[in-house]
Amino acid sequence: MKLMEIFGLEGAEFNEKMLFFLTAVGLAVLGAIGILSPQWFNDMMMAGYDFVLHNFGWWFMVLGFALLAFSVFMTFSKYGKIRIGGQDAEPEFGLFGWIAMVFTVGYSGSIIIWGVGEPASIMAAPPPEPWPVSGALESMSLSFMFIHEIFPGLAMWYPPFALAFALTIYNRNVDRFKISSMLKPLLGDGDHKYLYWVVDLASLIAIVGGIAATMGFSAQTFDALISDVFNMPGSSLTYILFGLIGLVFLGDVWLGLHKGIQNAARATVILAMISAGFLLVVGPTLSAINIGLDATGIWINNMFRLSFFTDPTAAGDWGHYWTSFWWAWWAAWGIFVGSFVARVSKGRTLRETFVSLVAIPGVFLWIQHSIIGGWVLSPGYVEPVTEAVSSGGIPAAIAEAVNLTPYGLVLAVLFVLVITGYVITSLDSTVFILSSITLGTENPNARNRAWWGVLLAFVGVMTIELPLFSAMQAFPVILAFPFTVFLVAIAFSSYVAARDYFKANMLEDGEEHSRFITRKSESQTAQKQSQAAPDDD
Repeated sequence: MKLMEIFGLEGAEFNEKMLFFLTAVGLAVLGAIGILSPQWFNDMMMAGYDFVLHNFGWWFMVLGFALLAFSVFMTFSKYGKIRIGGQDAEPEFGLFGWIAMVFTVGYSGSIIIWGVGEPASIMAAPPPEPWPVSGALESMSLSFMFIHEIFPGLAMWYPPFALAFALTIYNRNVDRFKISSMLKPLLGDGDHKYLYWVVDLASLIAIVGGIAATMGFSAQTFDALISDVFNMPGSSLTYILFGLIGLVFLGDVWLGLHKGIQNAARATVILAMISAGFLLVVGPTLSAINIGLDATGIWINNMFRLSFFTDPTAAGDWGHYWTSFWWAWWAAWGIFVGSFVARVSKGRTLRETFVSLVAIPGVFLWIQHSIIGGWVLSPGYVEPVTEAVSSGGIPAAIAEAVNLTPYGLVLAVLFVLVITGYVITSLDSTVFILSSITLGTENPNARNRAWWGVLLAFVGVMTIELPLFSAMQAFPVILAFPFTVFLVAIAFSSYVAARDYFKANMLEDGEEHSRFITRKSESQTAQKQSQAAPDDD
């Protein structure tokens, strides 16, 4: 077998091979430095993190609001009726499998990790006074979690990429499955190959930043749960656990999108529902419900105030270290989540896709974060958990909360399984899109996907050695920042694609296509019934 065939690059163009090897070498070097000199690597990442958020935190806030307005306009205007893949396209996946894939690829283990970590961290280090809103600190801390991971965060970053990718790849019939293809409605097919290559390289780097942070958060949480709850060697067993994750991932690679990723997503969603229900029963049920409802009122009443909170007269950058960090992480994830969602949403309208990305997950996330946040903010939990996050970081806080809970060992097992499921599905979808961007095809070969998985797993293992949990937060901020300069152009380009498609296809055929939810079985049944109906005469 030739070298290019080993890496799954046979038939790839020279610039695509360079895209793969340049990013792969960068990943390998990054992982090696992190393993050999973790303290130096940690210090360099934190210095870059501080620089970007202090000087450009405002940019993430402004850009996020602009993308939110764009997403709402595209969804609820006439363009929301456009069907991905053409007006006659049928859904490729069933409703539950489709929503499960969209949810698990988009939200990862952050539901548990940051569901505990953000409220507890804000309790330990609240915003400078005067606070942006009045009320109990417990409720305000949870309301920030709602802002960052439910709304407006959900609607700002994922839909623009999903809409842009869907409109350019599947409705404009661009022949290359690449991030740079989203600029073609704006720039055309002229002599822009170097710019397109830079865009693809920047997107690969940003995607790596997003998934590296997620794997790092997960790895250190595994370590804390194994060592502090199960009283076993956490670091060694985390390495073994990542090895098992790698084996399952390779199995998913060979099974493909329909049998591998879809089934893993379904199993993860079911496990997440079981763990949330179990926690609600064994945890401080009444207190968690009340805190969740109080935080919901603060969130809804003060959504824009919390979203734009920077407290410019106070020392430090408290608002940017929370909101701007989250928006940078969303931006890094938005690239591959949006493109993956577009891939599995063929046959759905843009409006349906928005619902699958924002409305349905939003309700599910609100329930889960209310349970998890209310749990750690309840009396008897909040003080020891806050002390743990101050002394040992977010992983220590999660372990402390589990140890305080009745049937904590059962809860820890469920958490490990859920986070493992999120890691597997995130890894599956990430390498699928990394390989697709590299090769320019929506069905990349298994060998190239496997290599991407190995490289990302190597980075995940490296993060176990980093001395600070906060170092993982630097990955998306630093690596996604360069790509954000292209986001405005991508959004405008997708509007151009939607406008042209609507004029060429939907005004001429006169079809309204007004159905909000499309089910393949329903459309097929209606067609069969019309064909089988006897003539009246």
